Amino acid sequence: MRFFLEKLADYHLQNYLTDISEFCFVFPSRRAGVFFRQYLNDKTAKPIFSPDILTINDFFAKVGPRPVSDNISLVFKLYDSYKAVINKDISLDDFIPWGEMCLSDFDDIDKYLADPQQVFSNLADQKALEDDFSHLEPDQIEAIRTFWSSFDPRRLSKLQQSFLEVWQKMPELYRHFNDQLDNDNEAYEGKLFRSVADQIQERVIGEVPYKKVVFAGLNALNSCEKRLLNYLKIKGIGTFFWDYPQMILETPGVKTEKGQVRGEHEAARFIKSNLLDFPMPDDWDSPQYEGPEKITIATAANDLGQTQIAAGFLQDVINQDKPPSGNTENHTRTALVLADETLMLPAIHAIPDTWSKINVTLGYPLKNTPAYGLVEALMTLQRSMRITKQGKVWFYHRHLLALLRHQYISTILGDEGRQLVNDLISANRVFIERSQMPEHALLNQLLQKTNSSDDLTDYLKNVLKTTYNQLRETPDTDLEQEFVYHLYLTIKRLGEILANQQESITPDTWHRLFKKLADFQTVPFRGEPLSGLQVMGILETRVLDFDNLVILSMNEGVFPHTAPPNSFIPYNIRKGFGLPTIDNQDSIFAYYFYRLLHRAKNVTLVWSSSDANKQAGEMSRFLHQIYYEYPGIVQNDTYIQTAGTKAAPAIHSEKNKKVMEQLAAYLKNGSRALSPSALSTYIECPLRFYFKYLANAKEPEDISEELDPRIFGNLFHQTVETLYQPYLYKTVTQADLEEIAQPEKIAKTLETIFSENVPFIKQNQSLFSDLQGKNSLVFEVLMRYLNGFFASEKQNAPFTIKGLEAQMRMTFETPSGKTVRLGGNIDRLDEKDGITRVIDYKTGQGDNRIAAIEDLFDTSKHSKIKATFQTLLYSLMVNKLSPGLTHIQPGVVWMRKLFTDTDTTLYLQPPRGKKDALTLSLAEEDYLENLGILLDELFDERIPFSQTEHEENCNYCVYKEICLK
Repeated sequence: MRFFLEKLADYHLQNYLTDISEFCFVFPSRRAGVFFRQYLNDKTAKPIFSPDILTINDFFAKVGPRPVSDNISLVFKLYDSYKAVINKDISLDDFIPWGEMCLSDFDDIDKYLADPQQVFSNLADQKALEDDFSHLEPDQIEAIRTFWSSFDPRRLSKLQQSFLEVWQKMPELYRHFNDQLDNDNEAYEGKLFRSVADQIQERVIGEVPYKKVVFAGLNALNSCEKRLLNYLKIKGIGTFFWDYPQMILETPGVKTEKGQVRGEHEAARFIKSNLLDFPMPDDWDSPQYEGPEKITIATAANDLGQTQIAAGFLQDVINQDKPPSGNTENHTRTALVLADETLMLPAIHAIPDTWSKINVTLGYPLKNTPAYGLVEALMTLQRSMRITKQGKVWFYHRHLLALLRHQYISTILGDEGRQLVNDLISANRVFIERSQMPEHALLNQLLQKTNSSDDLTDYLKNVLKTTYNQLRETPDTDLEQEFVYHLYLTIKRLGEILANQQESITPDTWHRLFKKLADFQTVPFRGEPLSGLQVMGILETRVLDFDNLVILSMNEGVFPHTAPPNSFIPYNIRKGFGLPTIDNQDSIFAYYFYRLLHRAKNVTLVWSSSDANKQAGEMSRFLHQIYYEYPGIVQNDTYIQTAGTKAAPAIHSEKNKKVMEQLAAYLKNGSRALSPSALSTYIECPLRFYFKYLANAKEPEDISEELDPRIFGNLFHQTVETLYQPYLYKTVTQADLEEIAQPEKIAKTLETIFSENVPFIKQNQSLFSDLQGKNSLVFEVLMRYLNGFFASEKQNAPFTIKGLEAQMRMTFETPSGKTVRLGGNIDRLDEKDGITRVIDYKTGQGDNRIAAIEDLFDTSKHSKIKATFQTLLYSLMVNKLSPGLTHIQPGVVWMRKLFTDTDTTLYLQPPRGKKDALTLSLAEEDYLENLGILLDELFDERIPFSQTEHEENCNYCVYKEICLK
């Protein structure tokens, strides 16, 4: 089967070989031109002069009178006009978003040859609508009437009044802006198009320097394009070739009384009129193809699963159609098409190695590069930098650390940079003064304050220069150098644009303009466009054909893309004046889709059932349609075992010689002791125990400007200990507690403990006190808990304090004969009514009753009752050290229950059994038996440290990223 461009080349070489160098071929994309030129080369036996090959936009630029300016320059000029016509007091910051939208609207008005005076008229007057717009179709007039019918002059809302005030001045703004551009010999694209169309209308257009202009593969033509094509048709030098599947023309549709067409195939909306207005040559044979031999609709669980499906498809292509040489360089009849271009990198990484040549037409988005991230980090630092009246420069720690941790900066600073980050974290300063930073050439450059947009431009350019020079000295950084270089050029260009503006701009405006320039730029991949697998976006597929085709992200909302146009002009007004609407987009995407399918042989269409990334997990309606349009050849596949959904392999750590040596430190002759909390960790997840206590895998460190639960609990513990310290080994009465619990005394003690535990509180940084407001709230919450705690203590008085934060140690003989060292600190040991109470303070939540002692050692139940497990173990230690005590009872103070339940007692209550207060004597026999089994398992070298099977135990685990849980 010949593809469209191949057939086009054959036709012109057969009919116009001697004249073809004087032809111009106009395609919808440059990519199509590259492939067409190659077909011409392949099909000529001897060298020929190549014809001009242009896009439609390039052709307008060639015959048009003036160059198109960049959008940022145009927005500045529009801003000047807006101030002159509508509001001289508006700031550039406020104007830019509206200005970009207005510029887009002017572009549409010109490309579709609408009269701006009529578009922006107040058409609430029904008579004006009937008298002045009789040239419009009935459905257009109906759309305009529907919109303006809501504007009752007697009852205008504020929003409607504001809309009308600007709306009525838009024609004058349009004229003023265009006059400015005429004076400066500049244009936006729509103005260029309209100027060419006007020249045709006025018969003053110059001669077109070609024998023939061949328009091939176009689809949705705007009014200016139609006028140009019609002019060339009349002159006899324009020829037209349309590429479409016959099936889309076989649903003719019915015209309603209002002039609307219902029931036609949406992909045929523009092709039908194109065929009528610009017929193809009579001798052009248009063979019709029945469509693909095989279509597979594949469902993936997520985006990563989509790339895996694509990888399988591409491997099958190689396996079934492998070139004799085993080389895929010229295997260009296969394409991987990305409806969502953010999948480019994962898709490229998934391509099998058997594809030796890959051509990526998309380019990598500049906004996704580390270089862009560096500029963002620098901008954030600049915006948050503060200078005091004394001239001191302060940096907010998050923004400074983000910059120092950036991959380029950390690479350049090396060990010195890593040490600096560690020092800043250790100091725990929320705000860091410039004088606290070491002297370093790069740091001096990074940490300087800019005072104007010119300074900011120079500052960023200098940092990028330094970064680029450093990367050149680093091996394997060619791509990184390209990223930095392209970003440098972008900032340089922005500086040149701003240099011509009289009004100074704020850093926020500079940043908005930078994003406007950079967000749509790409860094091109180097590759041979005519070799190997073609990886491209939807727009790059125009006029191209492939035998093997896999399209990713065939989700509703992605394909077709459903975002409405960013426009000040309401939908009905757009529809009424023939401006493009979201309906046009649907038809355009439908054409792209069906045209791409109709010459393909083997097609896989992939969609994701995930609703992540703001996309609906729904199949595109185009996929629903092809079940009926290609009956019998569509099959479904659901990929469950994909890269994103396949269960991660279980992770475990064997107890090798080194690990057993580490465990030996907890045995009789060792120097360490297993704490109750360490054994709780082991019960919940043996692998977490290994990471934390043996592998020394540290939790991620960062500067803390708010109190985490651990520090919160420490503040509570230390405050209670400090207030009770004078009463150690004494009986505490209600009168004593009245003295202890004075609010002023508690507050003063807490303030001292607070400053000792939270280093950044000691910084005298009143300038930034608003960032410490949350810690002020924490202080108040702690005061409330402490007041509630001592109120409940009064109810339990009198009692005698026997120990505060008492350190306990004991050894335990396991059934296998191992002697294990156990130890820990008891929050409080006291005696009341002849009972020795082992009290633990808990800031979290838990249950105060258990059904059986065995439950304490059950990994699926342990997390809610681990306080009972730990206080029982402390009780065993007390009994071991003081064997004369006969009544030992564990107890827990639940801080979160202080105001609802002051009972510290723990209970044992079997199912349908009696509830008894839990004492050591009641639990000791079963507890010791289970503890022995647990410790023998821990020290058994045959049993590895394995992941827990109960994923709820992983919810707050700092190591779950390692486990892939």
